[in-house]
Amino acid sequence: MAKKLFSDDDFVKSLSIGDELVFDKPELTKIRIDLTWAGTDLDICAFMLGNDGMIHEKADLVYFMSQLRWKTEKDFNDDDFNPLKGSFSQWPAASKDFKNPRKWMEATLPISSDGAVIGSWDDKSDSGDDEDCGETMHVNLDEVDTRKYSTIVFAAVVAKDRIAAGETFADAHDPVVTIYNAETDKEVAEYKLASSFPGKDAVCFGRMDFDTKTMLWNFIPMDESYNGGMQYLATEVYN
Repeated sequence: MAKKLFSDDDFVKSLSIGDELVFDKPELTKIRIDLTWAGTDLDICAFMLGNDGMIHEKADLVYFMSQLRWKTEKDFNDDDFNPLKGSFSQWPAASKDFKNPRKWMEATLPISSDGAVIGSWDDKSDSGDDEDCGETMHVNLDEVDTRKYSTIVFAAVVAKDRIAAGETFADAHDPVVTIYNAETDKEVAEYKLASSFPGKDAVCFGRMDFDTKTMLWNFIPMDESYNGGMQYLATEVYN
């Protein structure tokens, strides 16, 4: 385990589980966290935790079915698409633009109540084969309400229909986490989830902690695995 300062001249991008990456450059305020893999269908999510390490309301879980949404200025397939540019969207107010909630959710992204964490669209694997997949989380560090949240945990869970089919996280091959500067698209760090997590369907793969002494955010790679999917994390681990 090692503490790495992003400002160090000899900073090495490769991280290991348990390392601590300190975001100590003031210009690095918007982070993109990508999880890529091949195989089964995974959904990534973020848990916004208080000082007690728990979520306290439904909106503290940011996932593909979150009811608080972010309508981007450009459509997902637009060349100028930027997930950081948009506005809050809620149903039924959005019904003037969408004929049903499903269409609305397909056209929007999940977002935290403080507007700091923007979740991913649902990248569904069409088969159990080694199809390349990826989902993304964006974090605006300047927007996190640190009076309310001190930790953000990022997790990936096997989709419910794949769990029913007997698939586990072991069917997600070569999972890699890459952290980017979301404004410059420059890679900051990367690490692999080396374990195949046999028999598990949920993995917490990283967390961000706010240090009240330094007033800086730290990122720590994780590899904690569970059974029970997103519901287990939301009701038993972080609640």
